[in-house]
Amino acid sequence: MYDLLVVGAGNMGSALAVGMGNAEGGPKSIAILDHTLNKAQAVAARLPQGRALTELDSADVYLLAVKPHHIRNVVKELPAGAKVISVAAGIRLAQLNSWLVKGGAIVRAMPNTACEIGQGVTAVCATAGSEDLAARAQEWFRLVGEVFLVPEKQFDVVSALSGSGPAYVFLLLEAMQEAGITLGLPAAMALDLARATVRGAGLLSQARQDDPRAMRLAVTSPGGMTAEAIAVFEKLRFRHQVLTAVRAAAERSQELSALAED
Repeated sequence: MYDLLVVGAGNMGSALAVGMGNAEGGPKSIAILDHTLNKAQAVAARLPQGRALTELDSADVYLLAVKPHHIRNVVKELPAGAKVISVAAGIRLAQLNSWLVKGGAIVRAMPNTACEIGQGVTAVCATAGSEDLAARAQEWFRLVGEVFLVPEKQFDVVSALSGSGPAYVFLLLEAMQEAGITLGLPAAMALDLARATVRGAGLLSQARQDDPRAMRLAVTSPGGMTAEAIAVFEKLRFRHQVLTAVRAAAERSQELSALAED
């Protein structure tokens, strides 16, 4: 029996398997199951005791990292009493519980792709009676980043904010690079500058733990060049655009829950 069987060798499944499997205190033996065997083998090769599978096998814990529209069929194939951690976007605990053979334990989690380098953010909630599994899930997710216990009613918003959040930052990097190129910088230099700036700002915010508004004002001299740029962002309703985007992602999470029942 494996300590952990990861179903799905996509970006998230592989990041979690590799991050947890190579960390001290993580699951000792990990199996990877994917409909594309080569993908599962590639992940297993990066683990000290990893194995690629072509079908479900016995495991202490099953981590489901498949697309939301596939998860119902996967859950229904799990054995009685299975312990399940699902990272499928939008899929509710009640749905998972209705599909799982009675007697199992269920944890719902929403990590992001920074787990690949041990800097992820993961939200966790669990069904009543799954406290032991929830505690173990928190231990494993802490190996790849920060963990937040979140009521399920807030999961759609958290998923939209931190789960999808890396993509928003990557979009900002794209935009900053494109601006640099348009204004005359070489592409590689523009991207290096943008990456270093985003990394430094994030680390500074983390180190100071100050209110972001206060930090912004501290580097925005009245009448200066930064103030000019901020004024343009405000005129373009940047905050409203972010709110609208995060709301759309949260609403899509709700839609994915409904689609999984079809």
